[in-house]
Amino acid sequence: MDMSYVIVAALFVLSPLLLFHALLKSTTAEPPLLKGRIPLLGVALDFVNGPQPLLERARKKYGWIFTLYIGGRRMTVVSDPVVGMRQVYSQSRNFDAHAFFKYLNIQLFKYTPRINSDAAFQEALLRHVVSYLAAPANVEEIASVMRKEYRALVDENSDLCTGDYADRNGTVVDLYNFARQKTYIAAAIAVFGKAFPAKEIYTDYITYEDSLSRFIKSYPYIFNKRGVDARGRVLEYLADFFTDNEKSSQSSSFITGISDLFRKFGYLSPDDLSGYFLSIVFASKSNSVPMAFWYLAFIIHDEQFRGEVMKIITSHYNSTTQDFDWQALYRDELLNSAFKETARLVSNITSGRVVCRDSMIKIADSKAPSSTKEFYLRKGDSVLVLASMSHWDGEAFPEPMLWNARRFMPENSGKLIKHDKASKDGDPQWKAYIPWGGGGHMCPGRHLAIVEAITQLVYVLWYFDVEKLSADVPQMNVGENYGSGVLKPSSTYNVRFRRREAPATKA
Repeated sequence: MDMSYVIVAALFVLSPLLLFHALLKSTTAEPPLLKGRIPLLGVALDFVNGPQPLLERARKKYGWIFTLYIGGRRMTVVSDPVVGMRQVYSQSRNFDAHAFFKYLNIQLFKYTPRINSDAAFQEALLRHVVSYLAAPANVEEIASVMRKEYRALVDENSDLCTGDYADRNGTVVDLYNFARQKTYIAAAIAVFGKAFPAKEIYTDYITYEDSLSRFIKSYPYIFNKRGVDARGRVLEYLADFFTDNEKSSQSSSFITGISDLFRKFGYLSPDDLSGYFLSIVFASKSNSVPMAFWYLAFIIHDEQFRGEVMKIITSHYNSTTQDFDWQALYRDELLNSAFKETARLVSNITSGRVVCRDSMIKIADSKAPSSTKEFYLRKGDSVLVLASMSHWDGEAFPEPMLWNARRFMPENSGKLIKHDKASKDGDPQWKAYIPWGGGGHMCPGRHLAIVEAITQLVYVLWYFDVEKLSADVPQMNVGENYGSGVLKPSSTYNVRFRRREAPATKA
C-alpha cells in the first residue's frame, strides 16, 4: 500500500483531535491553561514523570492559580494561602470533596459500590470519626494502649527485639524500617485490639502502601501487580477479622463504634467491612507512621537539639511511678514546634475537590496579596490544593527546605514563618500551613499523629543511646509519589543502637 494513502488516512482520522487541541485554551475569565503538546494527553506525561518541577515552573510563571489539562480533564491548582485555599476548603456547595473521595475509595481501598454511594452512611461514619477523635479522653484511651505496646516492642525481653535492638555492643539498623515496624504494630494493636493480625499483614500492607501512587493513577494491573495482590491479601485478613465478632469486639471503642454503624445500616458482608476498614488502617498508619520516623530522625541527627529534648523527657519522668507525665510531654511547646516543622517539611498531601457548579474563585495577587482577582471554574473540573506548594514556599517559610525545630515557637512568628499575622499595611493573614488539609474533611487523625511521634521519640531516647552513622538525614522521595501523602525517605538512614544499662533519671 502506498504510504501516502496511510498518511492521508491517519491525518483524516486525527484531524478533529488535532483541531480540538489547537483550539483548546482558557478564556480571559479562567485561570491560565497548560495544555501541553500532545492531543488529549495534554501535560499528563510531564505530570507523571516530574510533577514537582512542572508545578513549580507553572507557579513561577502564572502565580497562585493555573489549570493543567490531563487526559481530557482540567485540573486547577490553587496555592493561594491568603484567600484562595480557604474558599476551596469552606465552599462545599461549589467545591465537593465527596466526589473526590468516592474516586479514592474505589481506587485505593476497594469500597463496594453500595457503600460508596450511600451518602447518609458515609456522613454517619464521618461524624463518628471526627467527634470521637476530637475528644481528648478518647485519644488518651488509644494512646495509653499504644504506649504500653510500644514499650513492650523495645523492651529487652521482647520477642520482637530478639537481641537486634537490645544489643549493648551496638547494632546497626535502618531507622526507617525500625520506626515503621514498631510504630505500625503498636498503633495497630491500640486501635484494633490484641486479636488484630498486625504482624501477619505487615509485609503485605507496606507493599500495598508503597504502591499507592500507582493505585491513584489507575495503573493497569500488569504495572501494579505486586500492589494489587498485596492489597487483596490484606483485604482477606481484614474480612476475616471484622466478620468475627469475638476478635473485633476487642478493638478500641473507636472501632467498635464504627462496627455498630455497619450493623445499624445493614452492611455486614466481608467486602463491605474489609474495604472500609482498610481505609481506617490507611488513615491511622500511612501518614502518621512515616511522620513519626522523620520526627525521630531529625531530632537524632541534630545532636544539640537532641540533648535539649532529652532534658525535657527526663524532667517529666516520675521515678516513683516509673512513668512519664505524658500529657505534659504531648503539650510541650518545643516538642510541638519540632513536630509541626516536621509535618510542614515532609507532608505532601493533596486535597481534591470537584467543581459541582460553575463557580467564581477569588485569588490574591502573589506579588501584592491585598489585591485579588476572580477566576471562573467550570462545573465538572477538579480543584487541587497541594500542601507542599505552600510548605516549600520561601515567601511563607524562609529557607523552606531546612528543618528548623524552633520555627513554630512564638518568638519566631514573622521571622521563620512570615505572614502568619496581619501586617501593619493591612495585608491579610496567610494560611500557608496545611499538613492536614482543611474544612470539614480536615484529617481527624492529626490528634493521634503527634501522640504516636512523641511516644516513639521518648521510648527510643530513653532506652537507647543512638549513634547516627549517616552524614545527613535522607532526602525525601518525591518522584511519582508527589501529592500522595507524607513522603518516604529516598535512602536508608543507618544508626547504631546501644541499650542503656539504666535510663537516666535526672535532667
